[in-house]
Amino acid sequence: MTGSPKIRVALVVLNNLGSGGAHNYESGVVKDLVLAEKSPFEFLIFAPHKLVGATKVQFPDLKVRPYRSGLITMFFLSLRSSLQGYKLLKIIGLRYGRLERSLVREAVSLAYFLAPNALVLDLVDTPTINTVWDLGHRDIPEFVEITGNRHFEERELFYRHALPKSYRVVVDTERTSERIQSIYGVLKDRVIIGGLAAIRPSVSETRSRDTSPFFLYPAQFWPHKRHVLLLEAFQIVCNQNSDCKLIFTGGDKGNLNHVMDVAKSLDIASRVEFRGFVGASELAGLIKDAHCVVFPSQLGPSNLPPLEAAMLGTRSLISNVHFDPLLIHPLIRTVASQNADVWATEMLRTLAEDKAEFDPLIQPNSSFANQICDALNEFHAHRNEWAPVEVTRFQRK
Repeated sequence: MTGSPKIRVALVVLNNLGSGGAHNYESGVVKDLVLAEKSPFEFLIFAPHKLVGATKVQFPDLKVRPYRSGLITMFFLSLRSSLQGYKLLKIIGLRYGRLERSLVREAVSLAYFLAPNALVLDLVDTPTINTVWDLGHRDIPEFVEITGNRHFEERELFYRHALPKSYRVVVDTERTSERIQSIYGVLKDRVIIGGLAAIRPSVSETRSRDTSPFFLYPAQFWPHKRHVLLLEAFQIVCNQNSDCKLIFTGGDKGNLNHVMDVAKSLDIASRVEFRGFVGASELAGLIKDAHCVVFPSQLGPSNLPPLEAAMLGTRSLISNVHFDPLLIHPLIRTVASQNADVWATEMLRTLAEDKAEFDPLIQPNSSFANQICDALNEFHAHRNEWAPVEVTRFQRK
């Protein structure tokens, strides 16, 4: 590849700051790749139109381009993703959608979607790398925020059409890798097990003013996060410990008022704080000061907060749906069942222990960027075999 021109790789982001862990993951991956050793590719970012300004501030050294995903885009996507619709659009000179036309204008050879994104289905000729965070629509179909309103069908359409066609698929754990191979026919050598590569907590200088020991649950208010289960467990804890508190952080996804009402009905509202969404630095400070992070989420197999807690020297309790090797750690304990009495027992057990003094053993996954770069280097060799894609004058409109 010596002397070969650089190829351009689009890093397609999706989530804003309010998305919490999803945004942190995407930002961490971009930073990892930009800081990776020099290689024969050039990165630029494609972001939703509303996020372009914030993305430019965050990554001032990278070119940032907008994309849209409104009703018109989705209408043409639905046509273009079917063979009959695609043939019709091809006849009238619209075989490329808006995003792909922008990719071609920027001479992009490959698009790396850092989060699951339906727009990948609108791409005709551009090779892609796609990301799978979980298979929650199959794991916990009883939670309607994941499978209701046709979300199950949307996810299945995306995974079945996008994953087998992907140049690479990035997943969190070996467990997820095995499942997408079995369910969606992804070849094993096309999967990159990246873990949660973006763990990079930055602690605020402002320390918590709390003098009482507190449990912390950093999670958006979705039903599958099991806030109510945690409140029921905490009520039992309160009956045996008059000093501790429970702090919730995270944005309202439609379930906050219900959770607050449950806290009142259990007569523990004075011991529970709802801090709302907090920035990454403030959250890291809360995690560091917490006696224990509690994470009863029904969705796995991996999650960022327990790993961040381990890096900051704070113990965690996690639910038994987690199967991430990184979670096998002296500071992380798995609760045997999703039962309030069992959770209360484990929470009381941590209160009987001193604040954790372990040295954090977990470090960010430095090999992840190398795996992506290795895949891109292989792609670069293949890319030299074909001529650049051209857009006709009519397609540029």
